[in-house]
Amino acid sequence: MDQNIQIYAPPPSPPHKDWGGLARLILPGIVVAFFGFALGAYISLAGRTDTFTGGRVVDRPATQQFSLLGLARRVNVLVIGTDVTLGNRRQILPFARADSLLLASFDPESDRITALSIPRDTRAAIPGVGTTKINAAYAFGGPGLTVRTVEDLLGVKIDFYVKLGPKSFARLVDAIGGVEVDVEKDMRYTDNWAGLHINLKKGRQVLNGAQAEGYIRFRHDALGDIGRVERQQKILLAIADKLRSPAMIMRAPQLIRAFTENTQTNLTLKEMMTLGMFAVRVDLAATETATLPGTFTPNYWEPDWPKVRVTVLDMFYGVSPEMLAETRIEVLNASGVPGLARRTAGRLERLGFRVVRVASAEETAHSLIIDRAGRAQVIRLLADLLGQPRIQREASAVEPAAREVDITVLLARDYASISQVPLPRR
Repeated sequence: MDQNIQIYAPPPSPPHKDWGGLARLILPGIVVAFFGFALGAYISLAGRTDTFTGGRVVDRPATQQFSLLGLARRVNVLVIGTDVTLGNRRQILPFARADSLLLASFDPESDRITALSIPRDTRAAIPGVGTTKINAAYAFGGPGLTVRTVEDLLGVKIDFYVKLGPKSFARLVDAIGGVEVDVEKDMRYTDNWAGLHINLKKGRQVLNGAQAEGYIRFRHDALGDIGRVERQQKILLAIADKLRSPAMIMRAPQLIRAFTENTQTNLTLKEMMTLGMFAVRVDLAATETATLPGTFTPNYWEPDWPKVRVTVLDMFYGVSPEMLAETRIEVLNASGVPGLARRTAGRLERLGFRVVRVASAEETAHSLIIDRAGRAQVIRLLADLLGQPRIQREASAVEPAAREVDITVLLARDYASISQVPLPRR
């Protein structure tokens, strides 16, 4: 284990601030954006907090994808729901695991929101720790290490995170007056040690906060944690639908209190407003939810890597494996760093790109993507993976079938400093 990694102790909650009339005006958008896709995520309205990365605190650089007019590009937000860890005397210990992980993507180009649930028992390589269940990442390094672990697992750059306390879901369900759910079967389970008591009858009913929490935490059936994830996805859509009701404005004070308790995020108020307004106008019926593809093993949820790759390409990049396979790419090394193009090409090939040539080029300062085929989705994917280099479009007189290369990737000195491209490990 890396000696720099220590058990993460969360910082004190930020002081409460009353945003008054402004918060009440923007509340519906904020609530829909995160309460729906975070299974009850509540957003701190106290402004930006620090990002915690492996025990170090760093400021998040300002982003350019937000404006009050809307999103300029895709934004990915990791929602981390934490549990309570009890000692052998039932005392609450100062660290926790990630009880649920959900990666939500807001894409203005396709006008779509997607949300991928990652089972807490997923086998993953945690930087500085080793291979274990992904929920341990939070205990070792808080939100920062959890973000890094998910980025490495999926090959998706995560822009922001929202960390939820263990009781946030129940409090927010109570704040909206309960949620109607069709409970698919009788559910009974008691864990006196953890203070969990579930007793639900089959059928459509309105669940209060404690009942809704029991519904999404129940995992004592044949599907275990996977069934639990499916119930989370089911209830989040029901909650998001209810939150669109104008009646929710009357519950603004309760919701604001729930939002500002026990939440950590690196989103600013402006950024939350932008995401909220985007979510309000997106058709919920077009919202796509999925669970990380995989299979049960004795100790883990083992990712099915070919299926994971397809899921990631669709949900977070909007491209198909077929589209990548028919796009011919050359990768040129103009960075002055030996082997950089070959390493990057290998990562791109694992994702499904068709790399037809790797070579050296005259050293230069700024990376470049040259598009000769007009495949905007593929170009956007490459740009996201390679740190948003400049894009140059060239018209080609050569017929597509006769063209040797559709896209040229020129890796320069500016790319060398960010060359650890997060791509799937397999």
